[in-house]
Amino acid sequence: MKKFLLVLALLLAMTNAATASELDAADIRLTCAMCSFGAYSSDESYLMRSLLNARGWTIEKISTNSARADAKGYLVSRGDVKILAIAGTETLKDVEVDFRFGRVNLNDNTTLDEDDKASADKLFVHRGFRDYADVVLSEGLGERLMASLKKNPNETLYLTGHSLGGAVACVAGIRLTDRGVDKNRLQVITFGSPAVGSRALAKTYADRLNLTRVAMKGDVLKKSLRALGYVQFGQTIEYRQSLADNHFEHKMAVYLDCAFRDYYAAGGNLRHDSSDKVPAKIYAAPLIVLKGGLSKPDRELILLALDDSLANHFGNVTFADERSVELKDKDIPDGNFNEFIAAARDSDCRYVLIRILRAKKIRDAPLGDRLVTLEEIVLDANGFPLSMQTSGASTENLTIFEAALTAQESLNATLKSSIK
Repeated sequence: MKKFLLVLALLLAMTNAATASELDAADIRLTCAMCSFGAYSSDESYLMRSLLNARGWTIEKISTNSARADAKGYLVSRGDVKILAIAGTETLKDVEVDFRFGRVNLNDNTTLDEDDKASADKLFVHRGFRDYADVVLSEGLGERLMASLKKNPNETLYLTGHSLGGAVACVAGIRLTDRGVDKNRLQVITFGSPAVGSRALAKTYADRLNLTRVAMKGDVLKKSLRALGYVQFGQTIEYRQSLADNHFEHKMAVYLDCAFRDYYAAGGNLRHDSSDKVPAKIYAAPLIVLKGGLSKPDRELILLALDDSLANHFGNVTFADERSVELKDKDIPDGNFNEFIAAARDSDCRYVLIRILRAKKIRDAPLGDRLVTLEEIVLDANGFPLSMQTSGASTENLTIFEAALTAQESLNATLKSSIK
């Protein structure tokens, strides 16, 4: 019996360790996805940088311009982890880098003849990617990253990026590896990245570089340079786009959406410690969702994220047992929230928060984009209305999940002023 219990205990320990390991891996992929999305200069990328700051990450902007490339990105740090996120294609200069197809030797400027039959056996890389990587690591950044690793033996450096940014991160990882950075201290995680070089390069660095390639099923750009002799290497993780999402598979918003789903599926959440949480007692009524606007899986995922966002700003929230209800627009109660008010009193809460989530299709939108809006109504425990506010975001550049989270995050600051 003792032997059986010992074996059972060992099996449970191994299971928990595997689960923890899977969660850690999903966590760092999500963080890298947030950094990769945040490395872009679009308005939507601001939310990711804001969430990273809220989770304790410090962010430093990286920008180096030269005739070869305009390098852009962010150096994100927390504890013993640094993440260099490199922006993908945004400008005409970036497009020029993408189309600078010439194959060059890794360590010099020798251009390989396109008809060279032995080119697969040579360490050639995409000229544009190599140019961009060299610019990224110029002006002392490469030396600075190496010095930081040397100074702190527990530090790990991650290089990440989407599309062009991912390809550049891979070449930059090769560069740092060749400069003597320990393989176990350097990780490269890319999203939708094309291959960067020859079969010989892939074979040489397959064991030298810790490379994880996140690739969306259906993303054609990951195979875009295969005809020119470029070969992928590293560990591949395949994401599958949500059925509710109508975006082109290559978009970083789609990769980020999948990273969020992957992280929640592994048991993660977006909650974090904060010193400025509002301590007032709040009863969060079931989330009211407009009928037909969201699929059940999307609704459940969005609810988790919205509740996490709320809990990050308010330290004493009581969530209703029934987390959400689906109603037709005409059936949403017009100020009659007596059931919620009674529940708030029973829970000894001072405030009642009612949230209404809508995801309506935008008329004449060619790709079926939606406007996702979140309405918040705050009542006191006697049912007296204190505030009402609404925020929304289009799914033109975001997924439904990201648009809902954007709406919640934009409302939190105003909500804090309503609840003391």
